[in-house]
Amino acid sequence: MNELEKLFASGKTVVVQTAPSVRVSLGEEFGLKPGTDVTGRTVAALHMLGFKYVFDTDFGAEATVLEESQELLERLEKQERLPLLTSCCPGWTRYCLKMFPGLEGNLSEAKSPQQMLGAIAKTYFAKKIRKSAGDIAVVSIMPCFAKKLEAKEREREIAGATQDVDRVITTHELAQLLKSKGIDLRRLPDEAFDNPLGVAGGAGALFGVTGGIAEAVLRTAYYTVTEGTLPRFESNMRPSLGQIKELSMMLGEREVHLAIVQGYRDASVICKRILEERRNGVRSLDFVEVLGCIGGCVGGPGQPDTVEGSVLSRAAALHEHDRKLPFRDAHNNPAVKETYAALFGKPGSGKAKKLLHRSERDYEEIMGTLT
Repeated sequence: MNELEKLFASGKTVVVQTAPSVRVSLGEEFGLKPGTDVTGRTVAALHMLGFKYVFDTDFGAEATVLEESQELLERLEKQERLPLLTSCCPGWTRYCLKMFPGLEGNLSEAKSPQQMLGAIAKTYFAKKIRKSAGDIAVVSIMPCFAKKLEAKEREREIAGATQDVDRVITTHELAQLLKSKGIDLRRLPDEAFDNPLGVAGGAGALFGVTGGIAEAVLRTAYYTVTEGTLPRFESNMRPSLGQIKELSMMLGEREVHLAIVQGYRDASVICKRILEERRNGVRSLDFVEVLGCIGGCVGGPGQPDTVEGSVLSRAAALHEHDRKLPFRDAHNNPAVKETYAALFGKPGSGKAKKLLHRSERDYEEIMGTLT
Protein backbone atom coordinates (compact mmCIF):
# COMPACT_ATOMS: atom_id res chain seq x y z
CA MET A 1 0.00 0.00 0.00
CA ASN A 2 3.03 2.29 -0.39
CA GLU A 3 1.45 3.71 -3.54
CA LEU A 4 -1.55 4.82 -1.51
CA GLU A 5 0.71 6.50 1.03
CA LYS A 6 2.48 8.29 -1.81
CA LEU A 7 -0.85 9.65 -3.01
CA PHE A 8 -1.68 10.97 0.44
CA ALA A 9 1.75 12.62 0.59
CA SER A 10 1.44 14.13 -2.90
CA GLY A 11 -0.55 17.15 -1.81
CA LYS A 12 -3.44 16.15 -4.04
CA THR A 13 -7.02 15.88 -2.85
CA VAL A 14 -7.42 12.10 -2.63
CA VAL A 15 -10.96 10.80 -3.06
CA VAL A 16 -12.14 7.21 -2.97
CA GLN A 17 -15.07 5.39 -4.53
CA THR A 18 -16.44 2.01 -3.54
CA ALA A 19 -18.29 -0.45 -5.79
CA PRO A 20 -21.70 -1.90 -4.91
CA SER A 21 -20.43 -5.46 -4.48
CA VAL A 22 -17.92 -4.31 -1.85
CA ARG A 23 -20.61 -3.27 0.63
CA VAL A 24 -22.15 -6.73 0.78
CA SER A 25 -18.89 -8.70 1.01
CA LEU A 26 -16.28 -6.72 2.98
CA GLY A 27 -17.90 -7.73 6.28
CA GLU A 28 -17.01 -11.37 5.62
CA GLU A 29 -13.35 -10.47 6.16
CA PHE A 30 -14.32 -9.47 9.72
CA GLY A 31 -16.46 -12.50 10.56
CA LEU A 32 -19.84 -11.17 9.43
CA LYS A 33 -22.26 -13.28 7.40
CA PRO A 34 -22.11 -13.17 3.57
CA GLY A 35 -24.46 -10.50 2.29
CA THR A 36 -24.23 -8.30 5.39
CA ASP A 37 -24.58 -4.70 4.18
CA VAL A 38 -21.72 -2.68 5.69
CA THR A 39 -22.07 0.43 3.53
CA GLY A 40 -22.01 2.97 6.36
CA ARG A 41 -19.21 1.23 8.22
CA THR A 42 -17.13 1.05 5.05
CA VAL A 43 -17.51 4.80 4.56
CA ALA A 44 -16.42 5.35 8.18
CA ALA A 45 -13.39 3.09 7.70
CA LEU A 46 -12.31 4.93 4.56
CA HIS A 47 -12.58 8.27 6.33
CA MET A 48 -10.39 6.84 9.10
CA LEU A 49 -7.77 5.85 6.53
CA GLY A 50 -7.48 9.50 5.53
CA PHE A 51 -9.77 9.88 2.54
CA LYS A 52 -11.41 13.30 2.78
CA TYR A 53 -14.17 12.42 0.34
CA VAL A 54 -15.79 8.99 0.02
CA PHE A 55 -17.96 8.60 -3.07
CA ASP A 56 -20.32 5.87 -4.26
CA THR A 57 -19.48 4.08 -7.50
CA ASP A 58 -23.25 3.59 -7.80
CA PHE A 59 -23.37 7.27 -8.82
CA GLY A 60 -21.04 6.44 -11.72
CA ALA A 61 -23.16 3.39 -12.51
CA GLU A 62 -26.25 5.55 -12.84
CA ALA A 63 -24.41 7.86 -15.23
CA THR A 64 -23.45 4.73 -17.17
CA VAL A 65 -27.14 3.76 -17.27
CA LEU A 66 -28.09 7.12 -18.80
CA GLU A 67 -25.40 6.87 -21.46
CA GLU A 68 -25.88 3.19 -22.29
CA SER A 69 -29.68 3.40 -22.44
CA GLN A 70 -29.40 6.32 -24.87
CA GLU A 71 -26.85 4.37 -26.89
CA LEU A 72 -29.17 1.35 -27.03
CA LEU A 73 -32.11 3.44 -28.23
CA GLU A 74 -30.00 5.13 -30.91
CA ARG A 75 -28.71 1.81 -32.23
CA LEU A 76 -32.19 0.32 -32.23
CA GLU A 77 -33.52 3.32 -34.13
CA LYS A 78 -30.73 3.13 -36.72
CA GLN A 79 -30.62 -0.68 -36.67
CA GLU A 80 -26.84 -0.64 -36.60
CA ARG A 81 -24.08 -2.26 -34.52
CA LEU A 82 -26.51 -4.64 -32.88
CA PRO A 83 -26.62 -6.42 -30.56
CA LEU A 84 -25.25 -3.85 -28.14
CA LEU A 85 -22.79 -5.59 -25.80
CA THR A 86 -22.21 -4.19 -22.32
CA SER A 87 -18.64 -3.08 -21.63
CA CYS A 88 -18.40 -2.25 -17.91
CA CYS A 89 -16.62 -5.53 -17.08
CA PRO A 90 -12.98 -5.03 -18.19
CA GLY A 91 -12.18 -8.73 -18.03
CA TRP A 92 -14.99 -9.54 -20.45
CA THR A 93 -14.21 -6.55 -22.67
CA ARG A 94 -10.57 -7.52 -23.09
CA TYR A 95 -11.58 -11.15 -23.67
CA CYS A 96 -14.01 -10.08 -26.39
CA LEU A 97 -11.45 -7.85 -28.10
CA LYS A 98 -8.76 -10.54 -28.03
CA MET A 99 -10.81 -13.61 -28.93
CA PHE A 100 -13.53 -12.20 -31.18
CA PRO A 101 -12.20 -9.45 -33.46
CA GLY A 102 -15.09 -8.01 -35.40
CA LEU A 103 -17.24 -7.46 -32.33
CA GLU A 104 -15.44 -4.32 -31.12
CA GLY A 105 -18.09 -2.23 -32.88
CA ASN A 106 -20.82 -3.94 -30.87
CA LEU A 107 -19.33 -3.07 -27.49
CA SER A 108 -20.95 -0.18 -25.69
CA GLU A 109 -18.88 2.99 -25.91
CA ALA A 110 -20.02 4.06 -22.45
CA LYS A 111 -17.20 3.93 -19.92
CA SER A 112 -17.58 1.75 -16.85
CA PRO A 113 -18.98 3.21 -13.60
CA GLN A 114 -15.48 3.33 -12.10
CA GLN A 115 -14.13 5.37 -15.00
CA MET A 116 -17.16 7.62 -15.26
CA LEU A 117 -17.05 8.57 -11.61
CA GLY A 118 -13.32 9.23 -11.90
CA ALA A 119 -13.85 11.49 -14.91
CA ILE A 120 -16.66 13.39 -13.18
CA ALA A 121 -14.60 13.73 -9.98
CA LYS A 122 -11.75 15.32 -11.93
CA THR A 123 -14.02 17.80 -13.71
CA TYR A 124 -17.37 18.57 -12.08
CA PHE A 125 -16.27 17.87 -8.51
CA ALA A 126 -12.84 19.47 -8.97
CA LYS A 127 -14.52 22.68 -10.12
CA LYS A 128 -16.82 22.62 -7.10
CA ILE A 129 -13.86 22.62 -4.72
CA ARG A 130 -11.86 25.02 -6.92
CA LYS A 131 -9.26 22.51 -7.99
CA SER A 132 -7.94 21.38 -11.36
CA ALA A 133 -8.16 17.82 -12.66
CA GLY A 134 -4.48 17.34 -11.91
CA ASP A 135 -5.09 18.24 -8.27
CA ILE A 136 -7.45 15.29 -7.76
CA ALA A 137 -6.40 11.66 -7.23
CA VAL A 138 -9.09 8.99 -7.47
CA VAL A 139 -8.80 5.64 -5.70
CA SER A 140 -11.29 2.83 -6.33
CA ILE A 141 -12.28 -0.07 -4.08
CA MET A 142 -13.26 -2.82 -6.49
CA PRO A 143 -14.09 -6.55 -6.45
CA CYS A 144 -11.85 -7.30 -9.41
CA PHE A 145 -8.17 -7.28 -10.37
CA ALA A 146 -9.10 -6.44 -13.98
CA LYS A 147 -10.19 -3.02 -12.74
CA LYS A 148 -6.49 -2.31 -12.09
CA LEU A 149 -5.79 -2.87 -15.80
CA GLU A 150 -8.75 -0.74 -16.79
CA ALA A 151 -7.52 2.17 -14.65
CA LYS A 152 -4.11 2.07 -16.34
CA GLU A 153 -5.51 2.41 -19.83
CA ARG A 154 -4.68 5.88 -21.03
CA GLU A 155 -7.97 7.65 -21.69
CA ARG A 156 -8.39 10.89 -23.59
CA GLU A 157 -6.58 13.63 -21.74
CA ILE A 158 -8.97 15.62 -19.56
CA ALA A 159 -7.79 19.05 -18.49
CA GLY A 160 -4.29 17.81 -17.72
CA ALA A 161 -5.27 14.46 -16.18
CA THR A 162 -4.38 11.39 -18.23
CA GLN A 163 -6.22 8.80 -16.15
CA ASP A 164 -9.75 8.79 -14.79
CA VAL A 165 -8.67 6.57 -11.88
CA ASP A 166 -5.24 6.63 -10.25
CA ARG A 167 -5.24 3.51 -8.04
CA VAL A 168 -7.41 0.45 -7.54
CA ILE A 169 -7.62 -1.61 -4.34
CA THR A 170 -9.57 -4.87 -4.18
CA THR A 171 -12.04 -5.72 -1.44
CA HIS A 172 -9.60 -8.22 0.06
CA GLU A 173 -6.73 -5.72 -0.08
CA LEU A 174 -8.87 -3.12 1.69
CA ALA A 175 -9.61 -5.61 4.47
CA GLN A 176 -5.89 -6.31 4.87
CA LEU A 177 -5.15 -2.59 5.01
CA LEU A 178 -7.81 -1.96 7.64
CA LYS A 179 -6.52 -4.80 9.79
CA SER A 180 -2.95 -3.52 9.50
CA LYS A 181 -4.17 -0.17 10.85
CA GLY A 182 -6.08 -1.80 13.70
CA ILE A 183 -9.47 -0.79 12.29
CA ASP A 184 -12.22 -3.28 13.15
CA LEU A 185 -15.10 -2.79 10.75
CA ARG A 186 -17.57 -4.41 13.15
CA ARG A 187 -17.08 -1.68 15.75
CA LEU A 188 -17.51 1.34 13.50
CA PRO A 189 -20.58 3.59 13.33
CA ASP A 190 -22.38 4.19 10.06
CA GLU A 191 -21.36 7.25 8.08
CA ALA A 192 -22.88 8.65 4.89
CA PHE A 193 -21.18 9.03 1.53
CA ASP A 194 -19.97 12.53 0.75
CA ASN A 195 -21.77 14.84 -1.63
CA PRO A 196 -22.10 15.45 -4.49
CA LEU A 197 -21.02 12.04 -5.84
CA GLY A 198 -22.42 9.98 -3.00
CA VAL A 199 -26.09 10.01 -3.96
CA ALA A 200 -27.35 6.89 -5.72
CA GLY A 201 -30.46 4.80 -6.06
CA GLY A 202 -31.23 1.17 -6.68
CA ALA A 203 -30.16 1.06 -10.32
CA GLY A 204 -26.50 1.62 -9.49
CA ALA A 205 -26.46 -1.12 -6.87
CA LEU A 206 -27.66 -3.65 -9.44
CA PHE A 207 -24.39 -3.36 -11.37
CA GLY A 208 -22.84 -5.74 -8.84
CA VAL A 209 -24.99 -8.71 -9.79
CA THR A 210 -25.68 -10.60 -13.00
CA GLY A 211 -28.80 -9.35 -14.76
CA GLY A 212 -28.62 -6.06 -12.91
CA ILE A 213 -27.01 -3.97 -15.63
CA ALA A 214 -29.60 -5.02 -18.19
CA GLU A 215 -32.43 -4.27 -15.80
CA ALA A 216 -31.05 -0.86 -14.83
CA VAL A 217 -30.50 0.14 -18.46
CA LEU A 218 -33.91 -1.08 -19.56
CA ARG A 219 -35.68 0.78 -16.74
CA THR A 220 -34.35 4.05 -18.14
CA ALA A 221 -34.74 3.10 -21.80
CA TYR A 222 -38.36 2.17 -21.12
CA TYR A 223 -38.99 5.49 -19.38
CA THR A 224 -37.37 7.42 -22.25
CA VAL A 225 -39.67 5.75 -24.78
CA THR A 226 -42.93 5.56 -22.80
CA GLU A 227 -42.52 7.98 -19.85
CA GLY A 228 -43.72 5.06 -17.76
CA THR A 229 -42.17 2.68 -15.25
CA LEU A 230 -40.82 -0.61 -16.51
CA PRO A 231 -43.14 -3.41 -15.39
CA ARG A 232 -41.30 -5.25 -12.66
CA PHE A 233 -39.96 -8.56 -13.85
CA GLU A 234 -36.84 -8.85 -11.76
CA SER A 235 -37.19 -12.59 -11.32
CA ASN A 236 -37.05 -13.01 -15.09
CA MET A 237 -33.81 -11.03 -15.22
CA ARG A 238 -31.98 -13.30 -12.79
CA PRO A 239 -30.45 -16.37 -14.41
CA SER A 240 -29.38 -19.34 -12.37
CA LEU A 241 -25.66 -19.37 -11.65
CA GLY A 242 -23.73 -20.40 -14.74
CA GLN A 243 -26.64 -20.19 -17.19
CA ILE A 244 -27.50 -17.91 -20.13
CA LYS A 245 -30.86 -16.21 -19.75
CA GLU A 246 -32.78 -14.99 -22.81
CA LEU A 247 -35.98 -12.99 -22.77
CA SER A 248 -37.95 -10.43 -24.74
CA MET A 249 -39.80 -7.27 -23.75
CA MET A 250 -41.74 -4.50 -25.44
CA LEU A 251 -39.97 -1.16 -25.60
CA GLY A 252 -42.80 1.02 -26.81
CA GLU A 253 -43.93 -0.62 -30.04
CA ARG A 254 -40.64 -2.44 -30.55
CA GLU A 255 -39.94 -5.95 -29.29
CA VAL A 256 -36.42 -6.14 -27.87
CA HIS A 257 -34.57 -9.42 -27.45
CA LEU A 258 -31.88 -9.67 -24.82
CA ALA A 259 -29.50 -12.16 -23.26
CA ILE A 260 -27.81 -12.17 -19.86
CA VAL A 261 -24.47 -13.97 -19.82
CA GLN A 262 -22.10 -14.81 -16.96
CA GLY A 263 -18.71 -16.45 -17.18
CA TYR A 264 -16.28 -16.78 -20.07
CA ARG A 265 -17.52 -20.14 -21.32
CA ASP A 266 -20.96 -18.75 -22.03
CA ALA A 267 -19.49 -15.47 -23.27
CA SER A 268 -17.68 -17.52 -25.91
CA VAL A 269 -20.92 -19.30 -26.81
CA ILE A 270 -22.83 -16.05 -27.29
CA CYS A 271 -20.03 -14.37 -29.27
CA LYS A 272 -19.74 -17.32 -31.67
CA ARG A 273 -23.51 -17.25 -32.11
CA ILE A 274 -23.54 -13.52 -32.90
CA LEU A 275 -20.77 -13.90 -35.48
CA GLU A 276 -22.41 -16.96 -37.05
CA GLU A 277 -25.74 -15.12 -37.32
CA ARG A 278 -23.94 -12.17 -38.91
CA ARG A 279 -22.43 -14.43 -41.55
CA ASN A 280 -25.91 -15.78 -42.28
CA GLY A 281 -27.50 -12.33 -42.43
CA VAL A 282 -29.74 -12.77 -39.39
CA ARG A 283 -29.87 -11.41 -35.85
CA SER A 284 -31.74 -12.81 -32.85
CA LEU A 285 -30.51 -10.43 -30.12
CA ASP A 286 -30.58 -6.67 -29.58
CA PHE A 287 -28.90 -6.26 -26.19
CA VAL A 288 -26.49 -8.57 -24.36
CA GLU A 289 -25.21 -8.13 -20.81
CA VAL A 290 -21.96 -9.98 -20.16
CA LEU A 291 -20.08 -10.26 -16.87
CA GLY A 292 -16.95 -12.38 -16.65
CA CYS A 293 -17.65 -13.82 -13.20
CA ILE A 294 -20.40 -16.26 -12.29
CA GLY A 295 -23.04 -14.31 -10.40
CA GLY A 296 -21.53 -11.00 -11.45
CA CYS A 297 -19.11 -8.74 -9.61
CA VAL A 298 -20.22 -10.12 -6.23
CA GLY A 299 -18.22 -13.21 -7.23
CA GLY A 300 -15.16 -11.29 -8.42
CA PRO A 301 -11.58 -12.51 -7.84
CA GLY A 302 -10.78 -9.56 -5.58
CA GLN A 303 -13.55 -10.48 -3.17
CA PRO A 304 -13.24 -12.46 0.09
CA ASP A 305 -12.85 -16.19 -0.43
CA THR A 306 -16.13 -17.53 -1.74
CA VAL A 307 -17.85 -20.24 0.29
CA GLU A 308 -20.96 -22.16 -0.66
CA GLY A 309 -23.91 -19.81 -0.97
CA SER A 310 -21.94 -16.60 -0.44
CA VAL A 311 -22.39 -15.31 -4.00
CA LEU A 312 -26.14 -15.83 -3.79
CA SER A 313 -26.26 -14.11 -0.39
CA ARG A 314 -24.33 -11.11 -1.70
CA ALA A 315 -26.57 -10.89 -4.76
CA ALA A 316 -29.72 -11.09 -2.65
CA ALA A 317 -28.42 -8.26 -0.47
CA LEU A 318 -27.92 -6.00 -3.49
CA HIS A 319 -31.43 -6.73 -4.74
CA GLU A 320 -32.75 -5.87 -1.28
CA HIS A 321 -30.69 -2.67 -1.32
CA ASP A 322 -32.35 -1.76 -4.61
CA ARG A 323 -35.85 -2.45 -3.30
CA LYS A 324 -35.56 -0.36 -0.14
CA LEU A 325 -34.20 2.87 -1.66
CA PRO A 326 -36.46 5.89 -2.26
CA PHE A 327 -35.69 5.91 -5.99
CA ARG A 328 -34.73 2.91 -8.08
CA ASP A 329 -34.21 4.38 -11.54
CA ALA A 330 -31.09 6.23 -12.68
CA HIS A 331 -33.08 8.96 -14.42
CA ASN A 332 -34.62 9.88 -11.05
CA ASN A 333 -31.29 10.48 -9.30
CA PRO A 334 -31.31 14.19 -8.35
CA ALA A 335 -27.52 14.40 -8.03
CA VAL A 336 -26.97 12.84 -11.46
CA LYS A 337 -29.56 15.23 -12.90
CA GLU A 338 -27.70 18.18 -11.37
CA THR A 339 -24.39 16.95 -12.77
CA TYR A 340 -25.84 16.57 -16.25
CA ALA A 341 -27.44 20.01 -16.12
CA ALA A 342 -24.11 21.57 -15.15
CA LEU A 343 -21.76 19.54 -17.33
CA PHE A 344 -23.36 17.59 -20.16
CA GLY A 345 -26.85 18.84 -20.91
CA LYS A 346 -28.27 15.45 -21.78
CA PRO A 347 -27.16 11.83 -22.19
CA GLY A 348 -25.35 11.21 -25.44
CA SER A 349 -24.46 14.86 -25.95
CA GLY A 350 -21.13 15.86 -27.46
CA LYS A 351 -19.80 16.83 -24.04
CA ALA A 352 -20.96 13.54 -22.53
CA LYS A 353 -19.33 11.53 -25.30
CA LYS A 354 -16.05 13.40 -24.87
CA LEU A 355 -15.83 12.71 -21.15
CA LEU A 356 -17.85 9.54 -20.54
CA HIS A 357 -17.36 7.46 -23.68
CA ARG A 358 -14.75 5.45 -25.46
CA SER A 359 -14.72 5.17 -29.22
CA GLU A 360 -14.29 2.21 -31.54
CA ARG A 361 -10.77 3.54 -32.13
CA ASP A 362 -10.08 3.35 -28.38
CA TYR A 363 -11.06 -0.32 -28.46
CA GLU A 364 -8.80 -0.90 -31.45
CA GLU A 365 -5.90 0.63 -29.50
CA ILE A 366 -6.59 -1.74 -26.59
CA MET A 367 -6.65 -4.65 -29.05
CA GLY A 368 -3.16 -3.65 -30.12
CA THR A 369 -1.89 -4.18 -26.56
CA LEU A 370 -3.34 -7.68 -26.21
CA THR A 371 -1.15 -10.70 -26.90
